[in-house]
Amino acid sequence: MLYKNFLSINRSAATTENTVMTNKAEIEQRWIEAWNDLYELAGDRYDVKCLLPDGRVVDLEECKGWLQDAVYEGWRLKVEVGWVRGRRGIIASQWRD
Repeated sequence: MLYKNFLSINRSAATTENTVMTNKAEIEQRWIEAWNDLYELAGDRYDVKCLLPDGRVVDLEECKGWLQDAVYEGWRLKVEVGWVRGRRGIIASQWRD
């Protein structure tokens, strides 16, 4: 009986570990997709500005960092072309499921 309980506990731990690994992989995939969208929208314009949901206007490097952090905090993200300070830029939005 003790051996059976041990196996049950180990299987539960393995299932939890696999779920954590899947979640990490999903999270990484989400911010990579957000970065790819960002690069696609920016094209070869490295001076493009990004408007974040909190109202801050940042450059592409800061936007990439924000996207990655937001995904790890559990947010879903979208980046799209819009107007930022009178010029074409990128608008980032976030939401939770």
